[in-house]
Amino acid sequence: MNRSSVPQVTVIGGGVAGAEAAWQSAQAGAQVALYEMRPGAATPVHRTELLGELVGANSLGATTTHKAAGLLKQELRQLKSLVIRAADESALSRERELLVDRTTMAGTITELIATHPRIELRREEVAELSAIEPLIIATGPLTSQPLARSLYRCIRHAYRFFYQASAPIVTLPNIYDRGLLPGCPYDPEDDSGLNCPLDENAFEQFCAALSTAQTGLPDEYDGREMLEGYLPVEIMARRDPHLLRRGPMSPGRLVDPDSGERPPAIVRLMAEDTEGQLWRLLGMGTGLLPEEQARVLRMIPGLEDLEIVRPGQAARSVFLCAPALLARTGRVRDGEGLFLAGQLIGTADYVEAAATGWLAGVNAARWAQSETPLLFPPETMLAALMHRLTQSNPDTFAPQSVNFGMLLPVPGDRNLPKDERREAQVARSQAALTEFVTEQMPEPRE
Repeated sequence: MNRSSVPQVTVIGGGVAGAEAAWQSAQAGAQVALYEMRPGAATPVHRTELLGELVGANSLGATTTHKAAGLLKQELRQLKSLVIRAADESALSRERELLVDRTTMAGTITELIATHPRIELRREEVAELSAIEPLIIATGPLTSQPLARSLYRCIRHAYRFFYQASAPIVTLPNIYDRGLLPGCPYDPEDDSGLNCPLDENAFEQFCAALSTAQTGLPDEYDGREMLEGYLPVEIMARRDPHLLRRGPMSPGRLVDPDSGERPPAIVRLMAEDTEGQLWRLLGMGTGLLPEEQARVLRMIPGLEDLEIVRPGQAARSVFLCAPALLARTGRVRDGEGLFLAGQLIGTADYVEAAATGWLAGVNAARWAQSETPLLFPPETMLAALMHRLTQSNPDTFAPQSVNFGMLLPVPGDRNLPKDERREAQVARSQAALTEFVTEQMPEPRE
């Protein structure tokens, strides 16, 4: 390959990971061609042509650094992540978790990408991979079939499949007059969100309706493709209603102030916009037909006259077994200048996708200039994420969120209480990343 004096990077996919990768490559001095097939070609779940559109929850996870998602976000802030910048600027709440207005966030990402002097946004579908290098593929779990086949011919690693279900977004008139319980089931100091309590009879009727409602899922789906943590609520109800009670409908420590008792089950609502007109039914991902969603959800006390603005949807998604082919730099081990990022390699949430996009973007630009690739400091949550993606057991690998158990232990902290051990890990991570930014990160190009 002839490497030009001005590094050239191609990115396919304009989601969270692709947008981050394109931005970081451009900030590193590369000329970037970013391909996004929308709006010319649609996906089952996207609603706009905006880059970085969130199609699931509008939450980027915990804000405190004593939670794994919070520490990961803080590390990305230190690295000047585009996605985290846009999320912070469009935040609806930062009290316990970073909730964003998804349209505002995606609009910010789109504007910044479109106006960057070294990024050319090409609205066209890529069906066949060329020999252009370096190349970053960040097309996500809904990668088009022609591109998926072309990528398979390059890497010769089989895809794995699973179903992801999004939760309905609804509007409710006079929502604050409905007597819904405020607060978080697991944090008494968190007053965000509203909760619809269900008594035993209402819960049983709701589960029975879920179990028998018409779904858009195939009649004979492969049970191995229903991963724990991604189950549609109707599948939970069919397998065991207590999965709902222990999962998305758990009341936690929430107490009804009128009765002084904990309700048997709840349905939790989180704001989707700054005006409080749109609400997401947290954890209620479903593949039911839209008319069935309306019928069943209106059985929930307090939601009798809801209107569904955006139905939940279940989509068969793909991911690659990252440990079998990916290096810690984000490059395919035998793929010359081929880099992968995002949910295509098994990241479980938006922040993880942004982190892998950051690494692929920076290292693709460095690869184009024959520079040594960067690796995250081993003490950081960023490094723990890449270790999970590249060093896990290939036989059991599946999307899994980051957690503190992935971080290297601090020497001598075994006898410390859990909170103090975590505090030591956070302090060490932040110190290591500060040193990394100071000594290894080049200044962004003008």
